Formats: sequence, C-alpha cells, structure tokens
Amino acid sequence: MTNLVVALVEAARRYPQRPAVLADGAVVGWAELDEASARVAGGLLAHGVRPGDRVGLRLPDVPAFPVLCLGALRAGAVVVPLRPRPWSFAPRPRGDVRGARLVFAAPGGEGEGAGAEVPGDTTHVPIGPGFLSQVAFWPQYAGVVDRADDAPALMAGPGETPTGPWGPVLGHGELRSGAAAAPEDPEAARRGLPAGAPAFSRTGRAHGLPAALRALSVLAAARTPERRAPEPLSLR
Repeated sequence: MTNLVVALVEAARRYPQRPAVLADGAVVGWAELDEASARVAGGLLAHGVRPGDRVGLRLPDVPAFPVLCLGALRAGAVVVPLRPRPWSFAPRPRGDVRGARLVFAAPGGEGEGAGAEVPGDTTHVPIGPGFLSQVAFWPQYAGVVDRADDAPALMAGPGETPTGPWGPVLGHGELRSGAAAAPEDPEAARRGLPAGAPAFSRTGRAHGLPAALRALSVLAAARTPERRAPEPLSLR
C-alpha cells in the first residue's frame, strides 16, 4: 500500500464536483480539496521538507487545518498536532514541538509575526484567516509521496493517549485500516456531504489529536463517498 492521501486523489478523480467538507459554511468539493492539499505539499517540498520530517500544526480545527494536514501527509511528512501555548522570543529546543522542523501556528500563538526569525531551530509560520486564498499561489505537487504502511503519519501528544512520553506514532497503514470518522454534522448532512464528513469553521475549538482525527475523517469520507457511515478508527 502507499500514502493514505491517495484516497483523496482518487476521490477527486472520480467525483471532482461532489461535496467533501464544509468550510465556514461553504461546500468544498473533492477536486478543490485535492488541489489545495497539493499546493501545501508543493510549498513544503519547495522549502526543503522531506519524507519523514515532522510538521507541527499548532492551530484549532479551522478550515486551514485539514488542508495543511493532508498536504503535509501528501509530502510524506509526519503530522504533529500541537496544543496552543503562549508565545515568547525565548529560544526553545525542537523537543518543545516534538521534533517538528516547521510549525504552522494560529495568529496570536506560537511564532506570530516572526516566522523564520524566531530564535531556535524550528521555523514558525503564522496562519491567518486568508490562508486558503494565499495557498492558491503556492507551487503545486500533483503527486503523492510514496510511504510504506509502517511509515509514521501522525504523532499524538502527551496526555492524549495512555502510552509513551509523546504518545504513539500512528502509521499510514494503521490509519488506513480504520476510518477517523467524526460525528456527523447536521449542517453537513443537510448539504449532502458524505456520512461522517466533518465541517470546519473559523471558530474551531478542537486542538491536538482530536483536531487531526477530524481532518483525517475527510479520508474516511473519500473512501465512502455515498452517504454511508465509515467504520470508526481504533487507536488501540
């Protein structure tokens, strides 16, 4: 098998105009979501991110979250969902972000206004409400970086799971074997989205592992584009 984001590419090819997710109340189709993730992947690869590198997401489940998450996985990176914390100019080792070499952060949080100039060995990129419009100008990587089933895809954080100081590292095969299904959103169901497809808004409140699993539920819906609920993902 290969990178789990292949499910998104195949859904975009088969059902390009079908609704995939809700973003701030607007329906986003599979082709549009596929292109946005391809541009994130292209931007990451152009800036030196390589398969196995860790990319942190220190932002809630706003509309940019699934695009960044899927784009990072598409580039072969390991997604590290991070919870918010106050930002300061004090240098911090990469262990503070669980080894991530690049962290996307919500405005007002880690790295705002400083980007790569923040002291330390991790680059911080602020993600504002206009991100999805800006990403349209990023270079596009239409392919999907091949990853083995046991290659790491998602790193859970401390306190989110019962094992390990950083929690388990979930591989592409493990995430593909189940479906990270989110509870069905009534508005998404009314708009004809697949069962289990999530809705994202600028007032997103989930952080860390829960936000990442909501983003990955898009792939569960990609495998079941008709209105059928997918099997839930088991983290055990």
